Amino acid sequence: MHELWNTYRKPLLVLTLAFAFIVGLLVIYHHTSTNYVMGALLHPGIPGTEAYDGSLTVTDRDDNEAERFHRPSGSPAINTKYSFPDLQNARESVPVFKNPEDLIKAYYGLLREASNMAGYHGGCGTIGFHQEPYPYAWKLLTEDYRKVLPLQKFIDSFKGTGHTTLLKLIPAWAPPDTPDSIRYYMVETEVITGPQITDETKNEPQPSYFAYYYGLVTVEDTGREGWKIKRIDYIPEDFLCAPYHSWYWDASALVEIIYGNWYGLVEKIDSIDRHDSLFMVYAVGNGQLYRFDFVRLTNGEDILLRENVKFAGVWKETNLLRESEQVYKLSVQNPRLK
Repeated sequence: MHELWNTYRKPLLVLTLAFAFIVGLLVIYHHTSTNYVMGALLHPGIPGTEAYDGSLTVTDRDDNEAERFHRPSGSPAINTKYSFPDLQNARESVPVFKNPEDLIKAYYGLLREASNMAGYHGGCGTIGFHQEPYPYAWKLLTEDYRKVLPLQKFIDSFKGTGHTTLLKLIPAWAPPDTPDSIRYYMVETEVITGPQITDETKNEPQPSYFAYYYGLVTVEDTGREGWKIKRIDYIPEDFLCAPYHSWYWDASALVEIIYGNWYGLVEKIDSIDRHDSLFMVYAVGNGQLYRFDFVRLTNGEDILLRENVKFAGVWKETNLLRESEQVYKLSVQNPRLK
């Protein structure tokens, strides 16, 4: 038996290493491959984490709190200021935007009236202005973004999209070394879609349904062409994960666990102020005052946007999260958006 092992030990070792190498390549490919959906790079949500002792679950809270997760919100759509008829012209040209928020509103104003439902259930014939607004929206991207996402690929990324509504537009945190020409905005979108038509379903009525995404829009001041969209990153929302798993979906639990139990910075939460979908968690620790800004998504999850520390009576934005915990904050440093 010993001689047999010596004979096959080296080939087995080579096969094992080769297998590990192939698996490693597959993992790398999985994390580096690009998938564009609705003109944006699509990323996974926070990976599954173990439940933290003493953390909150939906059953720990008031009975009515379950509605927070199982019913989409009735938040009104943001007034995008622009619509396709406002921007439509024979040359398919677009204005030069001097304000980054106007640029983003115009982009989603165009998408609101665009659709690409061929091959999908939903709608009665042409929806909105069909694919006509897409070239206008595409021209609001930077030249570099258009190179990696050519027009036809951009249009194809909207397959199955019948209607797009912008629900949230909030300035996001930018690292201190960010150039003045770059800004980041948190967005949340509501999409009406439907299942793909198959041989089994082509003659069967199928429901349309709503889907929700949140993420970051990166914009750049290009100078002569004004503000343009440099990149869009989306994370799809899940309506069943948060109420049944883990703790990071709740603003107060996240502050208590990360900044209190893990970091030892926060001793207690003083108060929580709410303004529409924005939640400001005020906390104190070691004589220092903190404010953590969250936004509540349609699926009920609280997403950390900003961390603030009070100095000389003035709130100063900072970055307290360690590199390993950047996943819990929606920012350009979040590894999920790389």
